[in-house]
Amino acid sequence: MSQNPALPAGSPPEEENKGGGKIVRYTLIAAGALAGVIALIFLIGLGLAIFTDAGRTAPRIQLLRDIVIIIMGLELILIVFALAALVLQIARLVNLLQNEVKPILTNAQETFNTTKGAAQFIGQNATEPLIKVSAFLAGTGVFLREMGGLRKAMSGGSRRRKALTKDD
Repeated sequence: MSQNPALPAGSPPEEENKGGGKIVRYTLIAAGALAGVIALIFLIGLGLAIFTDAGRTAPRIQLLRDIVIIIMGLELILIVFALAALVLQIARLVNLLQNEVKPILTNAQETFNTTKGAAQFIGQNATEPLIKVSAFLAGTGVFLREMGGLRKAMSGGSRRRKALTKDD
C-alpha cells in the first residue's frame, strides 16, 4: 500500500484537483441523476399500471403526458432562440476579427517591417562605418603609442649608457 506522504489519507489525488477532473465528476453526477429520474418515472408508471385501474388512471397520465409535451415544446423554442443568439454572436465575432483585429495586425506587421528596414539601413550606413573608423583610429593610436614607446626606450637606453660611462 503505497501512499503519497505529502497528501493526507482522505484527500483526492492531484489529477482530480485540476479543473478537468471536476468537470468530469459533475458530468457523471448529472448523468446519474438524470438516469435516476428516468428510472423513477418508469417505476411510478409501472406501479400505476399494475396496481390501479387503467381506465381511471389513463386520463391522468394523458394529462401528464400533454403537460410534458408542452414543456418540451417550450424548451425547444428556448433552444432555438439560444442557437439563434449563438449564431449572431459568432457572426459579430467574425465581423470584429475581419474589420478591427485584421487591420490592426496588418498595421503592426507593416510597422515591424519598416522598423526592421530602418534598423538594417542604420546598421549598414551609419553604425558599421563608425565602427570601422573607430577601430582604425584605435589601431593607429596604439601603433603611434608603441612607436613613441620604442623611441623613448631606445633613447632612454642610450642616455643610461652615457650616464654610466660618465660616472666611470
